[in-house]
Amino acid sequence: MSLSTNTGIYRSASMDIKEVYCELFTKDSESLADTILEELEIDEARLSEFLKHHQNLAFTAKYKDEVCGFIYGYTLMSLSTAPQLFIYAVDVLSKFQNKGIGSKLFQYVVEYSRENGFSECFVMTNKSNKSACRVYEKAGGKSDYEDEILYVIEHNKN
Repeated sequence: MSLSTNTGIYRSASMDIKEVYCELFTKDSESLADTILEELEIDEARLSEFLKHHQNLAFTAKYKDEVCGFIYGYTLMSLSTAPQLFIYAVDVLSKFQNKGIGSKLFQYVVEYSRENGFSECFVMTNKSNKSACRVYEKAGGKSDYEDEILYVIEHNKN
């Protein structure tokens, strides 16, 4: 499947939602911002600040001109490979869940990263999140590390 520079339309005969339009979300995508801010409870100032940085990427999925999904992540630079895309969050609005939206949007982001020179893209989730694991595996993701542990060091939250 080939994508144009910033958009992609995905069709599937086996899903409830037959056609999903995916695109790179930019600071000029204001018409979509209201739904994302309200439905996903994202702070408008944070979204605006996030989009100012070229290494930050966000993507939306739409069905019939209605936003139904949102993915955002970061470009990570490496000294040994081309940049990597770390996908931080994958969200599908509740009324669109379990209809294939997450899979289509995630596949779009994977193809976007491939076509734009990233050496890989990766995402973290819990093994107990079976639906997320299915989405990532369907897109070709593999989890070969049985012994990985994620350490989080929190700082004072202001």
